[in-house]
Amino acid sequence: MMRAVLTIASRELRSLFLSPLAWTLLAVLFAIAAYMFMAAVFNYQIKQVQFQAFGESGKFSLTDWTVAPMLGNAAVLLLLIMPMLTMRLFAEEKRRGTWAAIASSPLAPMEIILGKYMGLLLFLAITVSLLALPPLLLFFFGNPDPGQLLSGLLGLFLLAASFGAVGLAASSATDNPIVAALAAFGLLLLLWVASWMGEAGGSGVAVLLNYLSLTNHYQNFLTGVVSSTDLVYFLLLAAVGLLFARQRLMAERIRG
Repeated sequence: MMRAVLTIASRELRSLFLSPLAWTLLAVLFAIAAYMFMAAVFNYQIKQVQFQAFGESGKFSLTDWTVAPMLGNAAVLLLLIMPMLTMRLFAEEKRRGTWAAIASSPLAPMEIILGKYMGLLLFLAITVSLLALPPLLLFFFGNPDPGQLLSGLLGLFLLAASFGAVGLAASSATDNPIVAALAAFGLLLLLWVASWMGEAGGSGVAVLLNYLSLTNHYQNFLTGVVSSTDLVYFLLLAAVGLLFARQRLMAERIRG
């Protein structure tokens, strides 16, 4: 099983890097994130100078003022970008007519799903590694919190991985890449703003919406807190997306 999964994963990763869309999105993401990071650094310097006159410069955390905002903005960018990357995983192959050969192969449905998802995860690991480069410069000029930086990067990877699982599920449900991208974006946006409606409902509804909120769980990582609750949330969200895609593939095999 693992050999088949790795074969599909390497194929997907190679396909991603052969795609101009992936390179373009990666370049745009890095450029915007780097710009926002530099803006945050300049803002930190300005605030530090302003408060030095009052003897309060020690209250400023370099990591809170530079790394956390950059990773927070990167998450918003990934919310926009991931549906465009994942829409091709199944829907594009269905549109081109190459999906029938994969769906009818002797591989188990979960092997196909995991292979495609692992290829996407490898791409996301490269993406997060690139986004880690600007914050690493802080260690040459300041004293950032390495624990908080690692926590934020881990949170960003888990967030992107959950985005990818939802996008994969949406792509498995249609043969239209545009519909897949819009469906994935709509689902992710609902999860992103879930806590906004928490105040409007009762206590039980508020608790549920707060737990479903992507932002609530991600913010904990940005503050340097890695809790089992947040880890389980992202793993469950990814598992639900993968299991949905598996059910779709099994249903198509039965119909075929």
